[in-house]
Amino acid sequence: MRGVRTVDEHRAAVAALLEPTPVVELPVAAAIGLVLAEDLRATIPLPPFDNSAMDGYAVRAEDVADASPERPIRLPVTEDIPAGRTDSPPLRPGTAHRIMTGAPVPPGADAVVQVEHTDGGVTRVRVDRPAAAGTHLRRAGEDTHAGALVLPVGTPLTPARLGLAAAVGASS
Repeated sequence: MRGVRTVDEHRAAVAALLEPTPVVELPVAAAIGLVLAEDLRATIPLPPFDNSAMDGYAVRAEDVADASPERPIRLPVTEDIPAGRTDSPPLRPGTAHRIMTGAPVPPGADAVVQVEHTDGGVTRVRVDRPAAAGTHLRRAGEDTHAGALVLPVGTPLTPARLGLAAAVGASS
């Protein structure tokens, strides 16, 4: 039988007939459906700052170390830190800051007590469980560090991948 070839041989023959398309630089939002022409590396760490992994209260672990349902710790709530807030006032010893998931952890705080382990107070909070240092914190660069390969050349650009590109600092 004349001209019989495998699927892979046929693909290679067809690919050899095609001219490469030119590489263009576009804003991230305009690149949907295209293919990445070069490796994409993070220009910033992700997350870019230490942030809360839970809704709750930013605290110093030593301030709540002895908390229990029988002997709760009560702390004044001195700040409210929603996600998106860019300033994060320092946490003073013996106080708590109400904090939302993704919000920057204030200097001085080393743990987040999830709201379910409190009474949800706005001006004063009752903490019913201890939180060890590092509890419910996402550290800067925990997902990826600046310079890390995020998407390799040839990656089809889907909405999710373009979101990732933007999150690690790519503008085009």
